[in-house]
Amino acid sequence: MKNKKHDIIVIGAGPIGSYTASLLAGEGLDVGLFERNPVIGKDINCTGIVSSDCIGKFNLPGDLITKRIDSIRAISPSGNSFRYQSESPLAYVINRSLFDLEINSMALRAGATLYLGAKVENIVASDDLFSIRVKMENGRSEEFSSEVGVLATGFELNSFPGIYKKPMSFLFGIQADVCISDLRDVEVYFGEKITPGSFGWVVPTGAETAKIGLMAKKDPGQLLKGFLQNPMIRKRIKHYENNARCSPIPLKRITRSYGERFLIVGEAAGQVKATTGGGIYFGLLCSDIAAGVILKAFRQEDFSSKAFEEYEVGWMKKLGPELRAGMMLRNIYARLSDSHIDFLMDLAKRDGILPVIRHASFDWHKDIAHYLMRHFIPKKLLKK
Repeated sequence: MKNKKHDIIVIGAGPIGSYTASLLAGEGLDVGLFERNPVIGKDINCTGIVSSDCIGKFNLPGDLITKRIDSIRAISPSGNSFRYQSESPLAYVINRSLFDLEINSMALRAGATLYLGAKVENIVASDDLFSIRVKMENGRSEEFSSEVGVLATGFELNSFPGIYKKPMSFLFGIQADVCISDLRDVEVYFGEKITPGSFGWVVPTGAETAKIGLMAKKDPGQLLKGFLQNPMIRKRIKHYENNARCSPIPLKRITRSYGERFLIVGEAAGQVKATTGGGIYFGLLCSDIAAGVILKAFRQEDFSSKAFEEYEVGWMKKLGPELRAGMMLRNIYARLSDSHIDFLMDLAKRDGILPVIRHASFDWHKDIAHYLMRHFIPKKLLKK
């Protein structure tokens, strides 16, 4: 096997990997971008909800946006509902396939080399080299090496031995595309019968299309079948094919997101909102930090673990408080009874929670999490 050399190897050509590759290639580095799938943007399990900040970060073309979100309806276990209407867009639903293709095109325009159908089978990170063995689309194995490696594989249950261990705390996210009528808002459903300790959603993606899904610790397929039969949903579904997609979502960060000659970015590092499971925006923010640290390493010709520790310090300073607050709120919510959820919903309708919601950020949940815990969550739950 011939060994091909790049300055940097990026594993995973989703939005996080492609964006990281674009930043580094744009600085003149030789970047090899490896994607195990034969095409970009296919079979993605994501609602496609991104914030205005995320849209603005890339100045993305308007045809990527399929729906503007300016209202959310929360449905309690008893069927009681609370609707919040924003004066300005809360977020946008994007076509994730086109989004991935656009970010990947950014990497290619910057000069990155893309390898499709390239499954990385082994990684070696040593004092003097980062190397990978790849099974190519033609079935042959090839070896590549670089000064630095970036792992942006997304969250996988099977991690690379000796490189990093996956987070042990995760949920399964499952959803299906449906044709549906009478859908004006993003709908969020709570309660034990929907999914214990988590929530379900109906997200409009077009005039009469939506993604219906939920997050669950176990039995996601069975829970989704039951959710689709919910009387509030079933009567509005006009067409549904058995097209559900399921994937794991990390709830905690990995123990260490760097090592000798490599960094880990995005869902693979656990850079995900524990409240919603969203990871695009946080991953992109961490890509900026990762690229800055890698460029500094090339200037100083220091690719050691000690040099790359700066990356983890940087992203934890930015996201650490958010991740901790989100995880605490999720743990508390998992212990709430249906009756307590109903109580909180009634409180929201009486304007007890609405003022803080109006000033809350779509991406940053720490402040609202702390507010809810101080004012509305029973102290006995905070002590558990």
